Amino acid sequence: MRPLFNQSSGSQKIRRRFWKYRSSRLAVFFIGILFFLSLFADILATDLPLFVNYKGNYWFPALSSIINPERTEIITDPPTEAKETVQFDIFNWKEMPLESVIWAPVPWSPDKPDLLNRDYASPLDEHKFKNPDGSIVSSRFLFRHHLGTDQRGLDLLSGIIHGCRISLKIGFLSMLIATIIGVMAGAFSGYFGNDRLNSTRARWWLSIIGFVAGYFWGFTSRIHTITDAFNSGFWISTFQILISLLIVVFAVVGGVQTGRLLNGIGILRKKVTVPIDSVVQRFSEVFNSLPRLLIIITLAAVFHDKSIGMVIAIIGFTNWTGISRFTRAEMFRTRDLNYIEAARSMGLPWYQVIFRHALPNAFAPVFIEIAFLVAGSIVAESSLSFLGIGVPDDVVTWGSILSAGREQVDAWWMVVFPGLAIFLTVLSLNVIGERLREAGEKQV
Repeated sequence: MRPLFNQSSGSQKIRRRFWKYRSSRLAVFFIGILFFLSLFADILATDLPLFVNYKGNYWFPALSSIINPERTEIITDPPTEAKETVQFDIFNWKEMPLESVIWAPVPWSPDKPDLLNRDYASPLDEHKFKNPDGSIVSSRFLFRHHLGTDQRGLDLLSGIIHGCRISLKIGFLSMLIATIIGVMAGAFSGYFGNDRLNSTRARWWLSIIGFVAGYFWGFTSRIHTITDAFNSGFWISTFQILISLLIVVFAVVGGVQTGRLLNGIGILRKKVTVPIDSVVQRFSEVFNSLPRLLIIITLAAVFHDKSIGMVIAIIGFTNWTGISRFTRAEMFRTRDLNYIEAARSMGLPWYQVIFRHALPNAFAPVFIEIAFLVAGSIVAESSLSFLGIGVPDDVVTWGSILSAGREQVDAWWMVVFPGLAIFLTVLSLNVIGERLREAGEKQV
C-alpha cells in the first residue's frame, strides 16, 4: 500500500525555491568544487608527473601510483647499456633529465618536503629550485609554493587539497552513522510514543536484560578488538562495530523470545505499556546535557592509537540527537494521518508501516539537519586535529595544518588559508541548510 497523496510536486517546489537564491547556487558550487578536489586530489596535487618520457620510456606515474604506489621499473640506458631501477614513489623526477613531462597543477605532495624551501617559506618569498644540472635557481611559476610551506618544507596548497578529502570523508561518513542512529531512534520514539507499544512483563524485563548483556558482550568484552580495528582502517572498524551492534540486537531478540516462553507464568503474563518515547528522550537528554566536545575528547583519549575510523565513529555516535528530535516530531505528526491509519487497519506489521509509509514522508526535515551536521562534523574533526588527538600524525588535515601554525606566529599563511577553507566549507553547508529550511517553511 502506498501513501494516499503524492508529495513529488511539493518537493519540486522546494527545489525551485532553493535554487532561486544566488547564495544557494554559490554554496552548492563551492561544495561541488570540494568534491572534485577530493576525488582527484592524487592527480591534482602530487610530485609525480602525470606523463613522462624518460630515456625512451613513456609512463604515467601519478595514475600508476593510485593502483601500485611502489611500482618499480628496470630500464636500460641505450648508450651505455647500464641498468637503472626506477621506483616511482621515491624517484626524484624534478632533478632528472626528462625528454618530456606533464606535471600536475600542484607539483608537490602533502607528505614530501621541499628541503630548499623549508622553515616557513612565505607565499611572497622567492622560492628556490634545483635544476637537473644541479644548479639552484629561482623557482618558475609552476614549482612555486603558492600558499607557502611549513617548517619541514611541506607545500600548504597540496596539504589543503588532500585535507579536503579527509574533512569531507569524516564529515559525510560520520553524518551517515548519526543519521542511521537518529532516524531509527526518532522513528520508534515518535511512532510508538509512550502508549502504542504493548508487551508482557516477561518480554519487557528480559529485553532490558538482553540489552545490558548484549552491550557487555558486544562492546565491553570486545573493546580491544574494536580498538585494533580502528587502527586498521575505516572499513574494518565499521565491520567490527556492525558485529557489536548485531550482538546487541541478537541479545535483545533472544530476551524477547525467551520472554514469550515465560508468558504463561502468573505475574509475568501481565500486559505493560512500554514507554519507549520516554526512554529515548531521557537517553537523548543525557547526551545533550554534556558538552559534546568534552565527550569527543574523552572518547578519543580512551583509544590511544589515532585513526580516521575512530574519529568518524566518535563524531557519528555523539551527533545523532538532533536528527532523532526532528524525526520524532515528524513521526508524531504523520502517525495519525489517514493513510497511516489505513495501513494499520489492513493489518500491516508495524515495521512496514514505519519504514514504507510513515518514514518517507517524515524525512524532509532530516535532510536540512544533515547539512548542519556535516558542517559540525568538519569543525569537530578540525578541533580534534588541532588539539592533536584526531587523525594519525602522518595524515594531513586542515586542523593539523592549523595546529602546526601555532609553532610559528609569523607564519600567517599557516593559519589564514586552512582557516579560510574551514570557514567557507562550514558557511556553504550552513547556507544550504538555511535555504532548505526556508524553502520548506514556505511550502508549509
